[in-house]
Amino acid sequence: MRFFMTQQACVISQLTLEFPSKVMFKHLNFSLESNQVSALIGRNGQGKSLLMQMLNKMLALDSVITSGQISWHVKYAYLPQLHRLTALTIAEALDILDIYDAFKRVEQGNADFDDYDLLEGKWDLPTLWNNLLESAGLPTDLDFPVKNLSEGQKTKLALSCLFLKSGHYLLLDEPSNHLDQESRQWLIDHLKKHPAGSLIISHDRTLLNEVDHIYHLNEHGLHHTTGNYEKFYGQYQTNIAALEQSIQQSQREVKHMKQKQHDVLMKAQKRERAGNKLRESNSQAKILLDFKKEQAGQSIAAIQSQHQRQISNSQNDLKDKKLLLETVKPQQFVFPSFHKKSGEILRIKKLKLKHGTQKPIDLAIQAAQKIHITGQNGIGKSTLLKAIHAQNNQPCDSIHLSVECFYLDQNFSFLCDEMTVIENLSHLNNELSELEWRNLLGQLRIRGDKGIQLLSQLSGGEKLKVALLALSQIEPAPELLLLDEPENHLDIESRELLANAIQSYEGAVLLVSHDQLFVESSGIHESFSLI
Repeated sequence: MRFFMTQQACVISQLTLEFPSKVMFKHLNFSLESNQVSALIGRNGQGKSLLMQMLNKMLALDSVITSGQISWHVKYAYLPQLHRLTALTIAEALDILDIYDAFKRVEQGNADFDDYDLLEGKWDLPTLWNNLLESAGLPTDLDFPVKNLSEGQKTKLALSCLFLKSGHYLLLDEPSNHLDQESRQWLIDHLKKHPAGSLIISHDRTLLNEVDHIYHLNEHGLHHTTGNYEKFYGQYQTNIAALEQSIQQSQREVKHMKQKQHDVLMKAQKRERAGNKLRESNSQAKILLDFKKEQAGQSIAAIQSQHQRQISNSQNDLKDKKLLLETVKPQQFVFPSFHKKSGEILRIKKLKLKHGTQKPIDLAIQAAQKIHITGQNGIGKSTLLKAIHAQNNQPCDSIHLSVECFYLDQNFSFLCDEMTVIENLSHLNNELSELEWRNLLGQLRIRGDKGIQLLSQLSGGEKLKVALLALSQIEPAPELLLLDEPENHLDIESRELLANAIQSYEGAVLLVSHDQLFVESSGIHESFSLI
């Protein structure tokens, strides 16, 4: 971790965001430090991007209620999650067109006094631009058309524009999307060097382990941890363990109270039977016995009422703790066992791809073998997976596939956004009844009306659960999974759920991913590189 004399870049007080049907967050109080890299994390659908848009003072949504105060002490700049570039050239994208044109006129010998005024104290800028573009692996020709860049290059260009604004605090929404390993390291290096500081929204654990502060947004508010993701996660796990212990203690207390209530009732009934016997023996005056009986009855009723209140309070407390645990404790999903073939299930011989590498591909996959497909952006990793998947409908001589395979991409395209959750599942396997599907969904905490909602209304994590559930019930069970960056757009918890599911899968896997931690968490240790 880096230590600086820090000052506050921004102070946020009582920040609230509400929709007519849902409170996203309420009364958030926190501050952002200059010269430090901070990260905003949380599940999908929690309101992280909306919070960042509020910090950028550009949230424009109909029927939304906002309140609170945002006080910036420095300039700031923002990178949205989508639609990052509208510029035509690199110079325009870097927001340096006026200065660049002035430099060109100086070189051509037709500059005027205004040009020299504009360039005063800025003669080192072309070297700065050149070094930054070179470090990013981008063309250094400032007239180069943006449309000819890959998605990863466009992301780096948008980031480069912001890194040139050294006095601006940066608000970056998922800056590592579309970036390969090398480019992610470039991003980390420049974030650390950026003097004004930054706040990033990210699900990339490698990146999150390089930050100085973690802000965790969940149903219960915003929680700050000084340190990186690893430190935050350690504390988070400790809190979950403490909550589980507290639930066990509360369960023991409720059991003890019920036993105590039972014992008191038994003693009272014993005394009542003894009183009745005494009454029948006429050894005491009837009026005195009636008075004692009435007193005892009132006393039992009062004790029972008091015990019931205590039990009720403890049960409510226990229920609240269980609900809290359900919202904070990560989920698990395990693929069921299935009967599979042995030996070789896929052979690729001298395959030439339509896009990407022109080098012929040779690859053999055994049953249950799991391989990470690596290579630079644009080399043809997705094209290879799609070619294998196309064997089901358009066989090609270079690929021999002897098992059922299934292609899963980052958008879960095999599901239909305009159908309900239950409709999607029934469409893929109509052998199961709606009740059976609901029970299976319930085990993944997708309950109540969620089953009859359109898939498009679910968060990324919930969509993943539906996709995994569908995949686990497809007949016949696929013996080869083709996974094309399936972790993109998923929050950290959902990535871990998916990684554990891949690890539990008994068939073979070909995985395309730029996230090395995700690959390792999926239990994949072999790789095949496209060059």
